[in-house]
Order: sequence, then structure tokens, then C-alpha cells
Amino acid sequence: MPRSTRAFVPGHVTGVFRIHDEHENPLYRGSTGAGFCLDIGTTTTVTLEVSRPPTISVKYNGSRIDAPVTVTVIRRLLENNDADYRVHVEHESSLPIGVGFGASGAGALGTAIALAHLLHTGTDPESAASHAHYAEVVNHTGLGDVIAQVAGGMEIRVRPGAPGIGEVVNFPYPEGLSVILAGAPGLETRSVLVDENHRDDIKRVADGLMSELIENPTLNQFIICSKEFSRKTNLMTHRVGAALDELESAGFSNSSMVMLGDSAFCFCEREATQDAVSILETHWDNTQILVTSISAQGGRLV
Repeated sequence: MPRSTRAFVPGHVTGVFRIHDEHENPLYRGSTGAGFCLDIGTTTTVTLEVSRPPTISVKYNGSRIDAPVTVTVIRRLLENNDADYRVHVEHESSLPIGVGFGASGAGALGTAIALAHLLHTGTDPESAASHAHYAEVVNHTGLGDVIAQVAGGMEIRVRPGAPGIGEVVNFPYPEGLSVILAGAPGLETRSVLVDENHRDDIKRVADGLMSELIENPTLNQFIICSKEFSRKTNLMTHRVGAALDELESAGFSNSSMVMLGDSAFCFCEREATQDAVSILETHWDNTQILVTSISAQGGRLV
């Protein structure tokens, strides 16, 4: 008899990060940096049934996909299991893939939380989340989203690694802010993580900015550091740069680039949301623009 359960994981946006991937153990690799979780995200339904031969299938918003990150999570959780299983995963998500909104991490973490619950392994959420972090790292799809998506809120990742190894410090943010996201594929995480020029620039720039942010953990300082990071690393795309200039001219200074994608984010008062959206629509198609808010909660069963 098949059994199912669901988990919800918020999207996540990074504004500044530093790569730490030298350790031989993927659980100790990751990133330091800063970002925030979103009220929108991914609901993952995992269905489990004893079956021989064992199979794994994954859908994203109704379409069957090759999902190496999700599959890696499943295989790790099924290691040393006495039974063979048919595992089917359905990701229903508000997050577009490949634009920097944490879709990969959300799917991986949701799968880990839900499958660990179904297997009755006694695995606590932190241990389950470590499988999601491992899968992101070995597939070169992310370094810091999962630990942030466990924590929720606005966060500084002060020590790299999986949940239970890395360390996250949350910091306060003004209530009632809208978050506007404009996203398109552009910078691919995998290509940036393996490019030596990008890596050197990221490490050099991030070290100083992280010190400034840790000393003054505020939304305003986060925006300052994020903008400086994207410009000094030469990661800022032409579209993002033009959009940020226009936003700033219109008084929307709490905006910066999403790491990593041809994408931008803007914090504004709710009554001004449509004005900011109208500016972003001149640079992105309106189907690429999302309006949400910061989520104080991390990934969880639902």
C-alpha cells in the first residue's frame, strides 16, 4: 500500500556569498554569505511503496524531469534499507528553475524531510537536511541554500557546511515589506562554481563584505554589501544593472542582484509594490516577476 506525505520549503535568495569547497567531505563544503527566505516556495509530495524492481520518478509542476539532486537525496536516504521501494516525487512550485530563487535546494530539502518521515528512520530534520545539502554540493547546484532554507528569515551564514555543521545567524528585518523578484536564466551556478576567475573574484570580494555585514547585520547593510559584491565580482548582468539604476532613480534603493541568475530583487513598502513592478516590467516580461514577502519559517512537514 503506497504511503504519501508532504513538505513545504521556502525559496531562498542570496545577495553575497563566499565559496568554501576545499574539504574532501561534501558535508563540510558550502558557502558563507547572506540572504533571505521567501513566503513562496515548493511543496513536495513523496509517495513510497514497497516494490521490486525499485524505481524513482520525479515531476516538477506536472512535467516529468531528470532530477539528479532529488534522486541523490532519495538514494542516500534509502542506503542500508532492507526493502526495495518505488519512490515518486511531485514538486509543486512557485519557483522558476535556474534563476537564483533556491528551487533546487527547496526540492532537495522537501524530498529529504518527507522521505525521512515516511521511512520512520528516526532521522531528525537536521540530519535529513544534511542529505539535501550533500546532494546540492556534489551536483554543483548550490552551496548555501539548504542550510538557509532550514533556518528561514534573513540570515548570515557564518560557517560553511550542512545543517548541524555550518552555522546560520538570523538578523531582524522590517515587518510588512514586499519582496519583488524578477528572474531569468543567465548565470549558471555550476559554471560559476568551477570557473577559477569567478572563484578568485568571489573569495577576494566576499571576505571584506562579510566582515562588514557581521559587524552591522541590518537590511540596509545587506543591500549595500550585495550591490558591492555583484559589481566588484563582475557578476552583475547588463539587464540587472540597468534595472537597479532605474529602481534607484525612482527611490527604490533597497534592491540588488540575485545570486545566481539574470535576476534582481527589490524590497519596498506594500503600497509602492505596483510602481516597482512597473519598472521591472520594462526589463523582464511580466510572467518573470513575482511578488512575495520574507518567510520567517524554514522547511517543514505540511
